[in-house]
Parts: sequence; structure tokens; C-alpha cells
Amino acid sequence: MSDDYLQPARAFLEWFRAWPGTTFHDDIEIVDLRARGAGRGIIANKDIPVDTVLFTIPRKAIISATTSELAKLIPSIVQGAEAEEKPESEKKEDKEGEDDEDEGDDDNNAQDPWTSLILILIYEFLRGPASPWKPYFDVLPAVFDTPMFWSADEIKDLQASPVVERVGREEADEMIRSKVLPVIRAHSSIFFGEGVAELDDDALVQLAHRMGSTIMAYSFSLEKDDDEDDDEEKKEEKPKGDDEDVEMKDGDDQETHVHENEHEHGPDCNHDHGDDSDDDSEGAGWVEDKDDQLPLGMVPMADMLNADAECNAHISHGVDALTATAVRPIKAGEEILNYYGPLSNGELLRRYGYTTDKHAFFDAVDLPWFLVQLHLARQLGLNAAETVKVAEAIDADEFEDPVMLDRDFDEDEETGELKGVQGDAVLTELPQILRRQARAFAKVALRQQQKRREKALAASKKQTGKNGKNDKTHPPKTEKEVVAAALAAAFTERLAAYPTTLAADEAQFAETPVGSRLHSALRVRIGEKRLLTEAVALAKADLTAAKAEAKAEAKAEKAAEKSGKKNDRRDGNDDQPSGKRQRRN
Repeated sequence: MSDDYLQPARAFLEWFRAWPGTTFHDDIEIVDLRARGAGRGIIANKDIPVDTVLFTIPRKAIISATTSELAKLIPSIVQGAEAEEKPESEKKEDKEGEDDEDEGDDDNNAQDPWTSLILILIYEFLRGPASPWKPYFDVLPAVFDTPMFWSADEIKDLQASPVVERVGREEADEMIRSKVLPVIRAHSSIFFGEGVAELDDDALVQLAHRMGSTIMAYSFSLEKDDDEDDDEEKKEEKPKGDDEDVEMKDGDDQETHVHENEHEHGPDCNHDHGDDSDDDSEGAGWVEDKDDQLPLGMVPMADMLNADAECNAHISHGVDALTATAVRPIKAGEEILNYYGPLSNGELLRRYGYTTDKHAFFDAVDLPWFLVQLHLARQLGLNAAETVKVAEAIDADEFEDPVMLDRDFDEDEETGELKGVQGDAVLTELPQILRRQARAFAKVALRQQQKRREKALAASKKQTGKNGKNDKTHPPKTEKEVVAAALAAAFTERLAAYPTTLAADEAQFAETPVGSRLHSALRVRIGEKRLLTEAVALAKADLTAAKAEAKAEAKAEKAAEKSGKKNDRRDGNDDQPSGKRQRRN
């Protein structure tokens, strides 16, 4: 069985080695890893030293808009994606060589890098043996386990995971029908040449979904390493300290804006399908990942490598070729693994259709801001109109929404090895940005409430002649109490959106076949529930401490009143003693 399974891979390897400029190290081989639930993969036959070149792929072997003849047959399908990068002489040549059938419909045919590559893959796939990449297509999967292809019942197994809202089957259907199908129908003689049976719309949509998912799982952004250096410079920007608040619109207490969330749950440089971490749109499925406008390509052999959160190989992008290199010593029998970036298991499942133990280090779950604001308003006793007024006084455009809650871990940057926090906990503190946002809302609300109380007391004094000093109303909650109680309630409500308990999921996970879709769904929601469960506990601990602090301050204030000394009550704006709150440089 294994021999039959590996036969296409052997033919592919022979085809790969025949390309001018390719290399494939003698001490590595393609093997059957289905026993590990991993399909095909590459292992080392002998010990391999660090910095060893494992294989090399010339750019001419990559399927892209610059290598497929479809770009010459229908130039306009790539003009939208790559015209700016071409010299004027090449643009002129493209126009002069354009098929008469293509004239007049440039606007309709113009594609982004994603749809352009989908069209190219469909064209090359339909060509069959006539395509230079036929042996490569033979080893690419025809079926995917990404949620895009799950049944409705299987999707329900993800419960309240944010992955559910990002599947995007309907959005992908719409994009295919509006941008891909019209081009194929307008150029049917090109796509359905001699001996190729024409497909109906439904069959083409299914094929386009397959190619879109193939791009999601296996394509590379064809950048050069110079671009990676620029990315590293951007990553060196320091986050703000916990003592820095959100800017308020009213000009009081002018402070610095909230920084962007630094933990990006997206792909890294080795397989970049478009970083949507800074995109505010509500995209979903593989459609949302097409926003990056870097040229895309399918890179034979690079996608033979499986990947995990801890890798031992790296794909570098050179001018003429891409090179896979060992980033640390690889022992004989060890699998060679690429790195797909700091992806949570939920995002790994959405993009690639599988989950791993080690990607649990990057697990994350969202907390929508509206849920936090709702519970802040309840703690403060605000009605709908008052809540809106408070929100309008804050520069909410600077808010993270949703706020991502993710695990604590240590990473060895040299070896890529991951280490969890000490003990059983996966979370040691709540996100600073979440506290800042909640604190900004509570600060404005408490300030407005204080002004209303002062106005009411002044009116009472004017009406009754009393100064209001003996007012016995219950003292307002401190800012710390309000924030901690609201966060505890928001996390509790977010956790309650999952219909089963963490304990029940863990018991079911232990009995579920490894590699099944249910197994993946359970791993995703277990990771999210662990984070939420520990977040609830941390928020409740904060609340207990805030109440104790408020009680101590109230007691001290009473003692000061009895002794005739004035003791200004602090409003709880400072989260830590001043010595600990100094900004870290």
C-alpha cells in the first residue's frame, strides 16, 4: 500500500530533479507518514549538520504568473496584480501579443494575485499531461480537511470558536462566480482546449475551491529576503507599558494611543499568504487572505515539507531560486519540518486543515469589545444613552476589537524551541491592552458620574440650604473594582457561549481518533476554553484585590475624618505602586 501511495511522489521527485537548477540532498527522502497522521513528508536518512542546503527550487520551476503560458494567452488576468512591476517595454509587448478575444474586457479580467493564481492553476490542471507541472499536480491533495469543506454538523463541533465566523464558504463562492468564472467562460477555447471536456459552472466552482484551498495551504509569497529584513525592523518597535492609557477625545489627561496587538495570528515569512492582522475588514475563509498584493506562486518540493510550531528547516527567497536550509542539526530518522508562523490551532485548522500539540503554544481566543463595554455599563449602572455618551468621549478608533487572549510561553530564538510557563497555567496575566481600554471607559464614566453627583448636591444645597456633607449614599465603586468585575463577567459570558465544559471536552478528546475532524475541533475549543477559564480566574482575583484595597482606603478615610485630618481618596487609576509603574525603556 505504501509503495502505491508513494509512487506519485517518486515520479514527482524524478520530474523535480530534471528541472535545471534544482538540487535534492542525498541524505533526505520522501516517505509515507500516514501512521503519524501526516501524509507524505521528508525525513533525514543520516545526521544532517546545521546550515545544510536540503533542496533548491529555481524560480522557473514555480507555478506563477511569470511562468505559466496563461499569462501570455490572457495578459489582462495578471495586469492588475503585476503590471506595476513590469517595465514599459514588457507592458507594450503584452498588449501587442494579446489575444483578440481578450480585447475590450481588461477591466473584467483584471485579477488580484489570488484569483490570478486560481485561474492559472485551473488552466494548468485542465491541460493534464500537456502541462509542465503534471507530476506536481499528481502529488497535490484533491481533498482538504479545512473547515471550508466540513459539513454543517462538523462545523458545530467548533462551538463558539472564532474559527466558525472565518470559514467563509459563501464569500468564496461569490468571489469565484464574480471574478473567476467570467474569465473562464470568456476564454473557454483556452481553458477547454482539444480533448478537454468543458465543465459546468458548479463543477468549475468546486475546482476553483480546490485550487483556492491549495493556494492557502501550499503557496508562497514570492518576496525576496530584503523584504524580510524590513519586516524585522518593524517588529523591533516596543510595546507600551501598562501604565499608558487610551487617548480621550475631550482633551483631559492627554495620553498616548493604544499600540497595535503585537501577537499576530497569521503566517510568517516562509509561507506568507497575506498578513491580515492589520486588516479591519470582516473577510473570511481563504478569501480574506488574498488582500496581500505580493505575487504568489506554487513552489514544488517546498510544500512536501510538513510544518509545526517547532521547525528545523527554513525556506529562503533568493533572486533566482528558493532554498531549504537546516536551521539546526537534524538527526537520522527525524522529519524535516518547515514553520508556518505563530498560528493558533484554530488558525492552523482554518488555513491547513490540521492541528498539533505544539501549536497549542499559540492558542488564542477573541473577546469582542462590545461584551466588555456591556458589562462595564452594567457595573457602572449606565443606561443606553449614558453608555453611548461615554463611548463618544473616548477615541474608540484606537481600540483593539476584538481583543485577542493568547497563551504565555518562552521561545528560544536560535533553535526555535518553545517552552510553556511554569506550572499548569497557560495564562499568567490578562492582556494589558484590554485593561487599558476598560480603564479608559471606566475613567470617563466615573468622571461623568462624579460631575452629575456634584451638580445634584449643588442643586440640593441651593434648594434646601444644606451643604450635602452628611449625604449617606453608598460610595461609588473604584475604577479598579469596575474594570475587574466587568472583565470577569465578560470572560464568563464568552466562556458560556461554548455549550460543553472544558472537563467534558478533555475527556472526549482522549477517546476521539487522532487526526479526525472531531479531534481537531476538540483541540481547538479546548485551547480556547483553557484561556477563558484562566482569564475568569485572573479577573476574579483582580476583583478580590480591588475590593480589599477599596475597603482599606475607606477605613483609612474614616479614621482620618475622626482624627480631623483630610485624606484624599484615590480613584484607583494606578494599577501598581509608582516604583513599579515606571516606563520600561
